[in-house]
Amino acid sequence: MDRRRGSKSKKTRTAAVGPIGDRITTLPLELRARIVSVLSFREIVRLTALSRAWRHIHHHTPVVEINLLELYWDEDLADEDSALCTRVALSRRAQDASAPKVESLSLTYVIDDRLVADRRMRRHADRIIALANAHDIRIQAAHSERFVQDAWTLDLSPAARHLAVTASRHLAPAIMGPGAAALRKLRLFSRSRSMVLREWPHLPSLRSLGLNGVIVEAPFAPGSWCPLLEELDMFNCEIEQARVDVRLPWLRFLDMDAVDVRPRGKHCRDGEPFGVITIDVPMLLNFEMYIDAAGSTTDYKSFTMRAPGLRLLCWRNQFAERVVIDVGKPGSVKLGAIRLTTIYYREMEQYREQMMRMLQGLLPDLPPESVADVARPYLEECTDSEDEDDDGLKDKRLTCDLEALMSRDV
Repeated sequence: MDRRRGSKSKKTRTAAVGPIGDRITTLPLELRARIVSVLSFREIVRLTALSRAWRHIHHHTPVVEINLLELYWDEDLADEDSALCTRVALSRRAQDASAPKVESLSLTYVIDDRLVADRRMRRHADRIIALANAHDIRIQAAHSERFVQDAWTLDLSPAARHLAVTASRHLAPAIMGPGAAALRKLRLFSRSRSMVLREWPHLPSLRSLGLNGVIVEAPFAPGSWCPLLEELDMFNCEIEQARVDVRLPWLRFLDMDAVDVRPRGKHCRDGEPFGVITIDVPMLLNFEMYIDAAGSTTDYKSFTMRAPGLRLLCWRNQFAERVVIDVGKPGSVKLGAIRLTTIYYREMEQYREQMMRMLQGLLPDLPPESVADVARPYLEECTDSEDEDDDGLKDKRLTCDLEALMSRDV
């Protein structure tokens, strides 16, 4: 009797706790869907065979991650059936009234059109983007050993608001479809400056644009194709134009880090300054220009900025022969610093002149001849003990603490 009672008690405890699999199954559907979202969509679809409770789990995952390379890694072993099954699963989800919208789609495929399998892959990718109708879309173009000259298009679905494209040795995609007009955020990324943008997409609702490692061959005048832009972030980019014209009435944040501006075929090693940069942004709050090593980008021939709302200015190492800064009223800039470092073909005197021209724009209430005296306590000139060229010459650095300078009378 004691043994039977003990056995019954043990069964009761086991039933109450349940095996580990059942513990997960008893979780709310939304929670289970978020947990399995770390898996690829193919793996999530396989979970539907576990039990009735898991039958429609792939209809509820907020993230859909699909790598078509897994199905087409070999021309002769292309898994066309699995690609079609993936599309069918997404199609059924789109028809399920109880299924939530896809929050994020991550899709990897080949852009090259040389192989039949690659062309099939692109057709599947286009259909997957339409069926997922995701808010956040991340596209990864497969690595290529050669530069892929094939033009390609992303037809965005109506729900698309954020788009990130990673593609090295490719052209930037043309962005079209019903979602293009409503897109709010765009990021283009490549390694080693190897994505080429030849034509800007028309994105009337875009608020944030990030370019990383992009070679821009098209004229750079964002006001004509994204007039509502509020944030523009460029890093390690080449703009193969003589001019950059940024006139955006709503822009608030502008970063230009390691941005080369020069006509095509010209090089920074020539020593000649290129690029006429004009920035006219009445709502701009923060402007940052960061060059890690002086001389790593082409010197600018001219830099003009009108930003009466500017509050933060950080400028590091970029040289410009002519600088005109208009902040509207004295003391508007409260934070930041200007740091200039000599390189082998520029003397410190040239950087001192640039520093004074910049400070004259930041201190419009002072006579130009008085700016040097007023700024002197906030300027620091030193020699870099770590950097030394082949001739034993060391770089010199000139820095102005704008926060201290602008608060001197407070």
